[in-house]
Amino acid sequence: MRINKQGLFIVSALSAVTTLLFLARGTNAEAAQASTPRGSLCARGEQVIFSCGVGRKMVSVCGDRRGGPHAQYRFGAPGDIELAFPGPGQSGLTYAREMYSGGGALQLRFSTGGYDYAVYSRTVRTGFGRGGNNPHFSDGVMVRRAGRLISNRSCTTETSGDAQPEDFMPEGTIMPWFD
Repeated sequence: MRINKQGLFIVSALSAVTTLLFLARGTNAEAAQASTPRGSLCARGEQVIFSCGVGRKMVSVCGDRRGGPHAQYRFGAPGDIELAFPGPGQSGLTYAREMYSGGGALQLRFSTGGYDYAVYSRTVRTGFGRGGNNPHFSDGVMVRRAGRLISNRSCTTETSGDAQPEDFMPEGTIMPWFD
């Protein structure tokens, strides 16, 4: 996935690639802490699929081709990763796209411990006047439990990413947006 300065994902293809997702909480999270590329929690040698600041912390989804393509979600700060997913014995991330007139969305999803997470980038048309479609861009991470939205943390910095999610994870479904 490529992201322009407004946080809009530039989608190059809609094909799904089924991949083996194996990521251990320890090794990749520790590597990310040791050598973080600027603006992400990804380690040197990994590709940034998505990254942004959320307050004093960051959310990053990092792709790695070593040992077969795989991806890992990380939340926290450089040197202090609070959540790295997937870990040993856990299912991996999926991506889903939703297209609509004047916009679209991409979600990178996973579930763990009864919580459903979706890292997202969304563009919604808010007008049809002479000035154009007045797009509204939103990026962040939302968390649901038992189908109810319990958190929606918006990005407070520009989003970044230089890799396509389908190169690292299988296609899934869109999580419902908001209650």
